[in-house]
Amino acid sequence: MLSMSNLARIAKVVALLLFLLPWVTVSCAEQTLITMTGVDLATGRVTMTNPMTGVSESPPGGGKSDMLVLVGAALILLSIAATFVLGRRTGALAAMAGSAAAAAALAYTVLVRVPDSARAGATSGGSAGTQGMSEAQIAEMIRVNIEIGFWLVLAALAAAVVLNLLAMRTADAAAEPAAVPVPPPPPPPPAPAEPPPEQPAP
Repeated sequence: MLSMSNLARIAKVVALLLFLLPWVTVSCAEQTLITMTGVDLATGRVTMTNPMTGVSESPPGGGKSDMLVLVGAALILLSIAATFVLGRRTGALAAMAGSAAAAAALAYTVLVRVPDSARAGATSGGSAGTQGMSEAQIAEMIRVNIEIGFWLVLAALAAAVVLNLLAMRTADAAAEPAAVPVPPPPPPPPAPAEPPPEQPAP
C-alpha cells in the first residue's frame, strides 16, 4: 500500500505533467487568438494567430519567460526532493509549504497577470485608432478563458498539500513514545513468623 508521502509525490509529478496541457486561451469576437500551456508560459514560446491573415506571430511582450511560472515549477521539484532529503516530519512540512507556495505563484500569474497583459497588448500599438474603436471597447472584446489544465494543476497541488499534512501527522504519531505499562503493586510483606511455644521446665 502506498504511503501518504508517496501519494503526495505522485500528485506533484502529475502537476508537472499538466504543464503540457492548455492553461489559458485568449479570444476576440469568438476567435481564438492565443492558446498557452504551462510550458509556453514558462519558456515564453507564446504565439498569436492573426484573425485577419491566419499567420502566427509573437504577441506584444511575448518571448519572455514568466518568472513566477518558473518559480512554481521549481518549488514543485524542490518539494519532491525535500521528502527524500529531510526527515519524515520536516520533509512533509517543507513539501507542504512548497506546494502551497507553488500554487499561489501559478494562480497569481494565470488569474491576474495573464488577463491584464492580454488586454494591455490588445490595446497597444495604436490599434484602437486604426479600427475606429476606443481602448475600452477593444479591451471589452478580449476574452481570457482559464482552461481545465490549469485547474487540474491546482487540484493536484491541493491534494499534495493534504497528503503531506496527513504524512506529517502520521510521523508525529509514530514519534510518540509507547505507553509505559503500569507495574502491578508489590505484594504485601509476609506476616512475621510466630515464635515457637515455650517448653515447660523439667
